[in-house]
Amino acid sequence: MEDILAELKKMSLELKDIKDKLEIYDAEKNFEDWIPRKKLMIFLDYGETQMCVLLKNENLKVAEIGNRKFIKKQSILSLLERQVRG
Repeated sequence: MEDILAELKKMSLELKDIKDKLEIYDAEKNFEDWIPRKKLMIFLDYGETQMCVLLKNENLKVAEIGNRKFIKKQSILSLLERQVRG
């Protein structure tokens, strides 16, 4: 039981770190609530295939402008939080 609690605490701290990084990124790039796909790929250290799978998640809000995709920041945070609770 202690192992599970320790793992949950670790995941919560990692999630907080990700949230903080997203907030800093958002403030620096001034995209308000939208993150460019390529920037999210770099942030998550994902390749093309992993990113394609992630973008197919029905809970993510994705806007497409020409060939560029932008992901709603809150939808990424919600997905991460669901994974921690999962």
